[in-house]
Order: sequence, then structure tokens, then C-alpha cells
Amino acid sequence: MISANLIFLLLNGVLTIACSFVITYYVIKKHVTGSLFHYAWAAGFLAYGINIFLRAANFATVVAQALFFIAFIFFVAGIWYLCRAKQFLVIFGIALSFLFLSGLLVFIGLISQGFLVFISYTVIFLFVGIAIFQHRILFGKSADRLAIGWVLLYLTNVLLTGVGWAVDAFAVTAKIVILLGVLDYDFVVIAERINEKRFPAPEAGYGLEGGLKLLISSENANANMREGNWLRKKASENVKAGVETIVFAFQDLVPHKELRAIKWISPEKVSVYLFSSSAQKARSEFIVLPMGLTQIGAALTQATKQCEKSDKGCTVVFLHLSLLIQVFGSEAVYNMLLNKMGYMRENGITLYAVFYPSMHSDASVVSLFTRLADESIKL
Repeated sequence: MISANLIFLLLNGVLTIACSFVITYYVIKKHVTGSLFHYAWAAGFLAYGINIFLRAANFATVVAQALFFIAFIFFVAGIWYLCRAKQFLVIFGIALSFLFLSGLLVFIGLISQGFLVFISYTVIFLFVGIAIFQHRILFGKSADRLAIGWVLLYLTNVLLTGVGWAVDAFAVTAKIVILLGVLDYDFVVIAERINEKRFPAPEAGYGLEGGLKLLISSENANANMREGNWLRKKASENVKAGVETIVFAFQDLVPHKELRAIKWISPEKVSVYLFSSSAQKARSEFIVLPMGLTQIGAALTQATKQCEKSDKGCTVVFLHLSLLIQVFGSEAVYNMLLNKMGYMRENGITLYAVFYPSMHSDASVVSLFTRLADESIKL
């Protein structure tokens, strides 16, 4: 009759090898990045599983122990590949020195062989554990499951050795948690992106970069005149330079005759998008769209598609940003601009947004958008 101890030991071995196959499957199917971390841990679990089956068969004890250490070499190589920390060599030297000293103390009879086994297990597990906890400190919860599983596996091997089937039951649980941690996409991607050595492309630093610029204005009788004069001057300069100008006007705030005058500076180089809830006749002159934040964000992308291929970029003008904040709320407008910022920078799209600080009683709103902008220009 097969004992419970043997059943759990075999279950532990099957689960350990299964971990290797699951990781390999995820890598082949590209569910996770094909990192050396994954390959090394798959090989480590395979060697660890074979080690368990050899122990279950009471066969080739030396070979089994060798496989155990080989498995941990793979684990160490995988996790330290992500870290690539210089302190690894220091830790490695200290660990070898500590093991040598412990072996010497056993030889001369000052400590027991059992204590040496405890020290050996601790040092081996610490090689991986230190790297995992380094990731936990740097990257937060993305390394939680791997850290919890590894601590549980260490405690199982150190505290429950010789307890019977319980050691294998806890080991199975620990390895399932570790497997979930290994397959955590964020954990590996974050580490690899940080460790990548990137060199600038030949054109880096020479391309036109877009961004957000606030046109700070004040609410008075001359506000519309100042903004109109600035916009006509900017559009004229852009036409001479071959740069496209795209005007986003919101809720018919700007008189249509002003928008018409701006557009006819050069109909081929100046476009007007009117976001209105009521305008109908203007459709024959301007591109009229519903007044919605989603529509504005989508139109910003679509209207500037041609700028992606131009080395001169283009200019977009919001008339005006403060109105959007009043209608849709500062958080929604801020998130929309933040989500578009990378796209604008990469494609040389400069967004000029008219902003009235006096319209916002909350000083934090003014500070929020001022900090988001690359520059504030006083009209």
C-alpha cells in the first residue's frame, strides 16, 4: 500500500515539472515575454521535479542532490538576469565564504551537520530571495506573489523537513503561488524595460517635438480681439512656413465671422472644427461635430493624422480650454490631454489652448494645467 508521504511527494514532483511545462507553454504561445528569466525558471522547475522523483525512488542520492543545486542555479540565473545588480558578486562571495566557514566548523566539530544543512538551505534561498525582495521594493505589488511563494517554500524546506506529507503539501502550495508570480507579465516587463540599454537613434534630438502651450488670457472686453489677433497672426505665419493650422472652437463661443476670416487666410492650410450643440448652417463652411469630450479627443487624433508624415508638424488651437473644464470638469479634461500628450510630442503637434485663470475659483485647477503645459504665454 502506498503511503500518504509517498503520494504527496509524487504530487509535489508532478506539480513541479508541470510548472516547467506551463511556463514553457506560456512563452511559446507568447502569453508572456520570451525572457531568459522564464527559460531559466522553466529549466529550474524541471530539474527540481526530477530531483523529487529520484528522492521518491530512493535512487542516486548524489545525482538528486546535484539536480537540486542545478535547479537553484537556474533560479538564481533567471532572477538575477532581471536585476543585473552589481551587488550580486558581493553576495555571491559572502555566501561562498560563509558556506566554507560553516563546513570548516563542522569539520572541527564546533557545529552539527544538521546546522550546516540549515545554513546551506538559507544561503541558497537567499540568493533568489534577495533579488525578489529587491523587485518588491522597486516595483511594488507586481512581485508580491513571487515573494510570498518563495518565502513559503523556504519555510517549508527549513521548518517542516522530516514532518512527513505536510512538507510536500506546503511545497505544492508554495510552488503554485510562485508559478503565478513567474507568469505575472508586469513583473518581468517592468524589470526588463528598466534594464534595457537604449541608444538614441541617429535623428534623435533633431525632430520637431510637439506639446501643450497655454495662452493665458483675462476676461474683459478686449479678450476676443486679443485672441483673434494672435490667432490670425499665428495662422499667417504658419501658412508662410507651410505648417497646417487646425482650430477647435467650442459651443459657438467665437463668432462664426471670426472663424470664417481665419479659415480664409488659406483654406488649404487652415481647418476649423466647430463643436456645437445647435449650429446647422455652419456645416457648409466648417467641420461641425457634437460637443463631447470623446468627440474632441477623437477629432484631435484624426485631424492631425497628416502631421505624422510631415517634418514640420502642425498647430492646433483650442478656443478655449477653460470652457471645456467648466463643461466637463477638470479631471476629465486633464486626463484627455494627458492621454494625448505622447501622441502630440512624437508627431510635432503643438496645441495652443486659451486659458482664463480667473474662471477657475479653485487654485489647484490653475496649478494642474499650468504644470501640464510646456509653456504659458500671456496674451
